[in-house]
Amino acid sequence: CADTAYFREYLALQRVVPFDSPTSETPNRGHGARQIYGILFDGAWLWEEYVNSLIADVFYHPMNKGGKGRAEIDLMENVGLIYPDFISRNSETRIIADAKYKPVDNIGNRDYLQVLAYMFRFDAKTGYYLYPEAEGSDDLKLWLNRGSTYEKNVMARDDISVTKHGLKIPVDALNYDEFSVRMKTCEQEFKSALIF
Repeated sequence: CADTAYFREYLALQRVVPFDSPTSETPNRGHGARQIYGILFDGAWLWEEYVNSLIADVFYHPMNKGGKGRAEIDLMENVGLIYPDFISRNSETRIIADAKYKPVDNIGNRDYLQVLAYMFRFDAKTGYYLYPEAEGSDDLKLWLNRGSTYEKNVMARDDISVTKHGLKIPVDALNYDEFSVRMKTCEQEFKSALIF
Protein backbone atom coordinates (compact mmCIF):
# COMPACT_ATOMS: atom_id res chain seq x y z
CA CYS A 1 0.00 0.00 0.00
CA ALA A 2 1.35 3.46 -0.94
CA ASP A 3 0.24 4.97 2.38
CA THR A 4 2.27 2.42 4.32
CA ALA A 5 5.46 3.42 2.46
CA TYR A 6 4.74 7.08 3.15
CA PHE A 7 4.35 6.56 6.89
CA ARG A 8 7.38 4.25 7.06
CA GLU A 9 9.51 6.98 5.42
CA TYR A 10 7.93 9.58 7.70
CA LEU A 11 8.98 7.61 10.78
CA ALA A 12 12.57 7.54 9.54
CA LEU A 13 12.34 11.30 9.07
CA GLN A 14 11.15 11.69 12.66
CA ARG A 15 14.33 9.94 13.83
CA VAL A 16 16.44 12.41 11.85
CA VAL A 17 14.34 15.45 12.78
CA PRO A 18 12.99 14.78 16.28
CA PHE A 19 9.84 16.59 17.28
CA ASP A 20 6.85 15.93 19.49
CA SER A 21 4.13 15.62 16.85
CA PRO A 22 3.39 16.82 13.31
CA THR A 23 1.00 19.44 14.71
CA SER A 24 3.03 20.45 17.74
CA GLU A 25 3.38 24.20 18.24
CA THR A 26 6.69 23.71 20.07
CA PRO A 27 8.79 21.07 18.36
CA ASN A 28 11.29 19.00 20.29
CA ARG A 29 14.65 20.58 19.40
CA GLY A 30 16.72 17.51 20.25
CA HIS A 31 18.37 16.49 23.51
CA GLY A 32 21.98 15.73 24.33
CA ALA A 33 23.63 13.83 21.52
CA ARG A 34 20.50 13.99 19.34
CA GLN A 35 21.16 16.79 16.90
CA ILE A 36 18.68 18.22 14.42
CA TYR A 37 19.79 17.72 10.82
CA GLY A 38 16.91 19.36 9.01
CA ILE A 39 13.56 21.04 9.33
CA LEU A 40 10.02 20.27 8.32
CA PHE A 41 7.91 23.01 6.83
CA ASP A 42 4.46 23.34 5.33
CA GLY A 43 5.23 23.69 1.62
CA ALA A 44 1.61 24.44 0.71
CA TRP A 45 1.46 27.31 3.22
CA LEU A 46 4.84 28.64 2.04
CA TRP A 47 3.66 28.51 -1.60
CA GLU A 48 0.44 30.35 -0.74
CA GLU A 49 2.36 33.10 1.06
CA TYR A 50 4.82 33.41 -1.85
CA VAL A 51 1.92 33.78 -4.31
CA ASN A 52 0.43 36.39 -1.98
CA SER A 53 3.66 38.38 -2.14
CA LEU A 54 3.20 38.54 -5.93
CA ILE A 55 -0.52 39.40 -6.16
CA ALA A 56 -1.40 41.17 -2.89
CA ASP A 57 -2.07 44.44 -4.68
CA VAL A 58 -4.92 42.92 -6.73
CA PHE A 59 -6.20 40.14 -4.41
CA TYR A 60 -7.36 39.95 -0.82
CA HIS A 61 -5.75 37.06 1.06
CA PRO A 62 -7.95 35.62 3.83
CA MET A 63 -5.93 33.71 6.44
CA ASN A 64 -7.72 30.83 8.06
CA LYS A 65 -5.10 30.27 10.77
CA GLY A 66 -5.59 33.78 12.11
CA GLY A 67 -9.30 34.08 11.30
CA LYS A 68 -8.60 37.08 9.04
CA GLY A 69 -10.96 37.69 6.13
CA ARG A 70 -13.31 34.82 6.88
CA ALA A 71 -16.56 34.57 4.98
CA GLU A 72 -19.74 33.15 6.41
CA ILE A 73 -22.08 30.96 4.42
CA ASP A 74 -24.99 31.95 6.70
CA LEU A 75 -24.48 35.46 8.07
CA MET A 76 -27.38 35.29 10.53
CA GLU A 77 -26.14 32.14 12.24
CA ASN A 78 -22.38 32.64 11.56
CA VAL A 79 -22.32 29.04 10.38
CA GLY A 80 -19.97 27.58 7.79
CA LEU A 81 -16.86 29.74 7.80
CA ILE A 82 -14.85 29.54 4.58
CA TYR A 83 -11.48 30.97 3.60
CA PRO A 84 -10.73 31.16 -0.11
CA ASP A 85 -7.00 31.64 -0.65
CA PHE A 86 -7.49 34.74 -2.79
CA ILE A 87 -10.44 37.03 -3.63
CA SER A 88 -9.92 39.74 -6.25
CA ARG A 89 -10.17 43.31 -5.05
CA ASN A 90 -12.11 44.16 -8.23
CA SER A 91 -15.72 43.47 -7.27
CA GLU A 92 -17.02 44.12 -10.81
CA THR A 93 -15.20 41.11 -12.26
CA ARG A 94 -14.70 39.05 -9.11
CA ILE A 95 -12.08 36.29 -9.33
CA ILE A 96 -11.44 33.51 -6.83
CA ALA A 97 -7.99 31.91 -6.82
CA ASP A 98 -6.69 28.89 -4.96
CA ALA A 99 -2.99 28.22 -4.42
CA LYS A 100 -2.08 24.58 -4.99
CA TYR A 101 1.39 23.30 -4.18
CA LYS A 102 1.11 20.21 -6.33
CA PRO A 103 1.52 19.17 -9.98
CA VAL A 104 -1.15 20.40 -12.38
CA ASP A 105 -2.32 16.84 -13.10
CA ASN A 106 -3.10 16.36 -9.40
CA ILE A 107 -5.51 19.30 -9.34
CA GLY A 108 -8.95 17.77 -9.72
CA ASN A 109 -12.20 16.53 -8.16
CA ARG A 110 -12.30 18.05 -4.64
CA ASP A 111 -10.23 21.02 -5.79
CA TYR A 112 -12.87 21.79 -8.43
CA LEU A 113 -15.70 21.54 -5.92
CA GLN A 114 -13.90 23.80 -3.46
CA VAL A 115 -13.21 26.62 -5.93
CA LEU A 116 -16.66 26.39 -7.51
CA ALA A 117 -18.24 26.68 -4.04
CA TYR A 118 -16.13 29.78 -3.34
CA MET A 119 -17.04 31.22 -6.73
CA PHE A 120 -20.73 30.65 -6.03
CA ARG A 121 -20.45 32.29 -2.59
CA PHE A 122 -18.72 35.40 -3.98
CA ASP A 123 -20.66 35.68 -7.26
CA ALA A 124 -17.50 35.08 -9.28
CA LYS A 125 -17.58 33.82 -12.84
CA THR A 126 -13.80 33.21 -12.97
CA GLY A 127 -11.61 30.99 -10.86
CA TYR A 128 -7.92 30.12 -10.91
CA TYR A 129 -5.66 27.43 -9.54
CA LEU A 130 -2.20 28.87 -8.96
CA TYR A 131 0.52 26.23 -8.93
CA PRO A 132 4.29 25.95 -9.53
CA GLU A 133 4.97 24.88 -13.16
CA ALA A 134 8.32 23.30 -13.97
CA GLU A 135 7.56 21.93 -17.44
CA GLY A 136 6.42 25.08 -19.21
CA SER A 137 2.82 24.01 -19.83
CA ASP A 138 0.34 26.61 -21.01
CA ASP A 139 -2.72 27.55 -18.98
CA LEU A 140 -5.63 25.12 -19.09
CA LYS A 141 -9.03 26.83 -19.11
CA LEU A 142 -11.96 24.67 -18.05
CA TRP A 143 -15.56 25.72 -18.69
CA LEU A 144 -18.37 24.73 -16.37
CA ASN A 145 -20.93 22.50 -18.06
CA ARG A 146 -24.70 22.82 -17.98
CA GLY A 147 -27.33 20.21 -18.69
CA SER A 148 -27.57 16.56 -17.71
CA THR A 149 -26.13 13.36 -19.13
CA TYR A 150 -29.52 11.76 -18.41
CA GLU A 151 -31.19 14.20 -20.76
CA LYS A 152 -28.27 14.16 -23.21
CA ASN A 153 -28.03 17.94 -23.25
CA VAL A 154 -24.61 18.59 -21.66
CA MET A 155 -22.82 21.58 -23.11
CA ALA A 156 -20.11 23.96 -21.96
CA ARG A 157 -21.18 27.28 -20.54
CA ASP A 158 -19.47 30.34 -21.92
CA ASP A 159 -19.67 32.45 -18.77
CA ILE A 160 -18.09 30.44 -15.92
CA SER A 161 -14.55 29.10 -16.10
CA VAL A 162 -11.69 27.87 -13.94
CA THR A 163 -8.12 28.15 -15.20
CA LYS A 164 -5.07 26.20 -14.10
CA HIS A 165 -2.40 28.92 -14.16
CA GLY A 166 1.16 27.93 -13.39
CA LEU A 167 4.06 30.06 -12.28
CA LYS A 168 6.82 28.82 -14.53
CA ILE A 169 9.93 27.91 -12.55
CA PRO A 170 13.20 27.99 -14.55
CA VAL A 171 14.69 24.55 -13.90
CA ASP A 172 17.59 24.78 -16.34
CA ALA A 173 19.31 27.94 -15.08
CA LEU A 174 23.08 27.64 -14.97
CA ASN A 175 23.53 29.64 -11.78
CA TYR A 176 21.63 31.58 -9.15
CA ASP A 177 22.01 34.95 -10.90
CA GLU A 178 20.48 33.58 -14.11
CA PHE A 179 17.73 31.87 -12.12
CA SER A 180 16.94 35.10 -10.28
CA VAL A 181 16.67 37.18 -13.48
CA ARG A 182 14.52 34.57 -15.23
CA MET A 183 12.36 34.10 -12.14
CA LYS A 184 11.54 37.84 -12.04
CA THR A 185 10.33 37.61 -15.66
CA CYS A 186 8.24 34.54 -14.86
CA GLU A 187 6.70 36.28 -11.85
CA GLN A 188 5.69 39.27 -14.00
CA GLU A 189 4.11 37.01 -16.64
CA PHE A 190 2.30 35.06 -13.92
CA LYS A 191 0.87 38.19 -12.35
CA SER A 192 -0.06 39.91 -15.62
CA ALA A 193 -2.40 37.05 -16.54
CA LEU A 194 -4.38 37.68 -13.32
CA ILE A 195 -4.94 41.40 -13.77
CA PHE A 196 -8.12 42.29 -15.65
